Amino acid sequence: MATSRSQIQRTVGAGGTARRAGARRALTAEAGFGYLFVAPLLLLIVAFIYWPLLYSAYLSLYDWNFVSPDWRFVGASNYTRLPDDPRFRLALWQTVVYVLALVPIKVFLPLGLALLLWPIRRSRAQGVYRLMLFTPTVISFAVAALVWLWIFNPLQGVLNQMILGAGGSRINWLSNPQIAIWCVIIVSTWKVLGFNLLLYLAALEAVPDEYVEAGSIDGAGGWHLLRYIRWPLITPTFFFILVTTVIFVNDEVFSAISVLTDGGPFDRSINLVFYLYQQAFRYFQIGMASAVAIILSLAVILLTWLQFRFVERHVHYG
Repeated sequence: MATSRSQIQRTVGAGGTARRAGARRALTAEAGFGYLFVAPLLLLIVAFIYWPLLYSAYLSLYDWNFVSPDWRFVGASNYTRLPDDPRFRLALWQTVVYVLALVPIKVFLPLGLALLLWPIRRSRAQGVYRLMLFTPTVISFAVAALVWLWIFNPLQGVLNQMILGAGGSRINWLSNPQIAIWCVIIVSTWKVLGFNLLLYLAALEAVPDEYVEAGSIDGAGGWHLLRYIRWPLITPTFFFILVTTVIFVNDEVFSAISVLTDGGPFDRSINLVFYLYQQAFRYFQIGMASAVAIILSLAVILLTWLQFRFVERHVHYG
């Protein structure tokens, strides 16, 4: 009898082990199919993000003029030479200016406009406002910069004509070293304002009416409904806009700089992206340009990590 019981236990144990092994094989096969579905995207990410980044790190260790077959290994010399370049220091400082100016504007200005448009969401007027504010988003940065190039024209531009009509004098918007960078900031803001605005309006639309009605029944006013109900529920959209703005803020001003000022006057409107472009495709200093690319990439990664580390904790996902 004892022998039969032990045989049964061994048989049951063997069956359980086989079932567990089968379940593990099924999970492994399912995971394999999942990786097949994401493989095309992973290949694109590797081909267009990670491989260029690694190759840039490799190029930053050499002195190469983009066409010569001779590559001279210089190690970290490209990195140590950058602080000695006054144009690099100026580009670095103005990159900070672009970030400090554009990130709050692009994140909070469309939020304020969305809150202003939200009360009239069921009227035809909001559709007109949406169309007016979103139209710049669908045109290219180059076209947008050309439009503003005529607006900033010192002789026949709309701005100067308005100033002259009010009794003022002409302003050289793009030739003044103190003003040119702010003209680039205005154009960049105008270009992406509508996209962020629609994201905020969509987030506000997704707030359940039951929550707002419950808050109103409890006596909450407009400010309290915004502070304690709507704002927590739109924080995921706010966080998304914040992160993407920080990542792309310097790339988005490149076309405006190229068309409006070409980095001038006296390099007072360049940033690190435009400096990188000049080093690579005008002066053919590929090693220096690659070093700038690596520094800029590390800075973006650091800023993104800081946002996920300290800002995401205040985001309410459900």
